[in-house]
Amino acid sequence: MQRNSAQKLVNDDHHDTMSDEVFRGFQRIALEQTGIELADGKRAMIVNRFSRRLGALGLSCFEEYLKVVAQPGHPEASEFIDTVTTNLTYFYREPHHFEVLKNTVLPAIAKRVTAPTPIRIWSAGCSSGAEPYTLAIVANETAQVKDRPVRILCTDIDTKMVESTHQGRYTAEQLRGLNDERKKLWFSPTASGRYQADEKLRSLLICKQLNLFDSWPIKNEVDVIMCRNVLIYFNPSYQKKLLQGFAKVQKPGAYLFLGHSETLEGFSDTYRRIDNTVYERI
Repeated sequence: MQRNSAQKLVNDDHHDTMSDEVFRGFQRIALEQTGIELADGKRAMIVNRFSRRLGALGLSCFEEYLKVVAQPGHPEASEFIDTVTTNLTYFYREPHHFEVLKNTVLPAIAKRVTAPTPIRIWSAGCSSGAEPYTLAIVANETAQVKDRPVRILCTDIDTKMVESTHQGRYTAEQLRGLNDERKKLWFSPTASGRYQADEKLRSLLICKQLNLFDSWPIKNEVDVIMCRNVLIYFNPSYQKKLLQGFAKVQKPGAYLFLGHSETLEGFSDTYRRIDNTVYERI
């Protein structure tokens, strides 16, 4: 198929061009490879996003695309994951969490974890890096830990998001949520018009691509897990598996942050609520 024909397909496509059978194929692969359940209402989004992949690969239809992704070891599998995941984020998103982190959680951990043992934080769905860089700023602004070693593990299933976090370069729009003082203190303008995160923040981050349902690169206890607005993409069995995994890498006195539309129902014997969607391991 010629590229101009593929581009025409991209331009002409709409949700009626994807049959129920093909959409079920996308749902199945998304669940198998990411644990994400694609709701029926996501069909138009899938058509829009993957029409671009058809054009890039010179394919004529979604059926052909599913056959490509199903091939073991095919590089498009990584592109599939990157395309299906959603990456909406900004600095100080759900600011209440960062107030609790600074005023309650980090001071409590500083008393429990004695120096020189580092305080370990995991941003389990780091997206483009707004959350872990916010965590790094909060750590530097919290008197009890700013002179302590802090390690922030940043993971995401999307390889492009992990690389974005590692680079730490953002547009002015991406830095929304930061006040002028913090923006000036922690980010420097570059010749490209973007803003570069300060090395003092970047040095706290360890960036890795990770599917949350694969084995985890975690050898030590995690003091704080930020897993906000991630559980909502999984069905109850996957949610339970993920939460059980979190409990295994945390000891009593550690903390878990969820999104404001998420709960720990069924885990009351493992975590106790200390604030709005903030939980302590018991």
